[in-house]
Amino acid sequence: MTTKVSQWQRIALLAAGISASMVSVAWGGTAPLYQTHWDGSVWQYTGAPCNGGFCPGWTQLDSNPATTQLAAAGGQLYQLHYWDGSMWMYTGQPCTPSACAGWVQIYYYLSDTPSGMWSPQIMVAANGILVQEQENTSLWQFTGRACNSNGTSCPGWIELDDAVADNFVVGAAGLLEQRDDNSLWLYTGPPCTGSSCPGWRQIDGNPNTLDVKCQWQIVDCTMASGVTWAYQLWSNGAIWQYIGPECDPTCRGWREMDNNPNTKQITAGNSLYEIHNDGSIWQSTGTPCNGGYCAGWWQIDNNSASNYIVAGPNTVYQAHTDGSIWQYVGPICNGPVCSGWIELDNNSETSSIVPGF
Repeated sequence: MTTKVSQWQRIALLAAGISASMVSVAWGGTAPLYQTHWDGSVWQYTGAPCNGGFCPGWTQLDSNPATTQLAAAGGQLYQLHYWDGSMWMYTGQPCTPSACAGWVQIYYYLSDTPSGMWSPQIMVAANGILVQEQENTSLWQFTGRACNSNGTSCPGWIELDDAVADNFVVGAAGLLEQRDDNSLWLYTGPPCTGSSCPGWRQIDGNPNTLDVKCQWQIVDCTMASGVTWAYQLWSNGAIWQYIGPECDPTCRGWREMDNNPNTKQITAGNSLYEIHNDGSIWQSTGTPCNGGYCAGWWQIDNNSASNYIVAGPNTVYQAHTDGSIWQYVGPICNGPVCSGWIELDNNSETSSIVPGF
């Protein structure tokens, strides 16, 4: 896969510590897929889809009831515990019948962590970058250094911003933040020094940007940072693609991709996807709107059981209301027939799905 990286994307990638030459590798091929169950257990997909009602393609990585969220990127898997605010990184050792020991601690806010750090509220990861939002809404990036052996010191974090952040996403198209005034900002570096956090450039200031908290399985339904482009969703269902430049002060660096009021969520990998209120799922062809005419979409599913979608590098996954997990492999729908999906699991205990790339 060849990925074109624009100048503003190169700046965002370098600020996040990613070489632009790595994008086609990091976002190509087959990425791992993980899921959590309602009991807090963590599972990884091994590549064997369901055969009838038999779905053997999963191996257990953890069994901790404190698990509340997963994030995955660059071959690494992370989890957040809600009891103590601790964060953990997977070491590659799956569970045995007696234990699930394959985790190392990377954050614990009650310990001797860097000054000013609070309990983590949410985390996102993509393309080798892990970012957490703390309860004071500041954003922090993981540098790769784990806590010491007894968890009393967890120094592997640098602060990126201390503004009031409502939502944020990270991907190859950059780290984007939506602030409490609904303005959108792109991280270009450097990190904070004390209370000064100059590493952000405003890319939009439109009050129409969707300002809602998504259903809990989806970290952000307002923005998406895909392989090549970043997107935002407006409250009227319009979808916009960021092509630059940043605000100066006019924020004109956007083009409209859709204007459907039924859109409830967007997600992006190598392609942009949307899901409508009726459960139908659509893939962008890359063609922007022409005035009010937005024809650049293929329908890929029409199932009313579809609950939410998450994009991998070169595919998209959906969860049904019964907890089953499905992967899109094509083709697009042919009239009412949408046969381009394979079932990966049918477990009613599934609470979330997380692709890693």
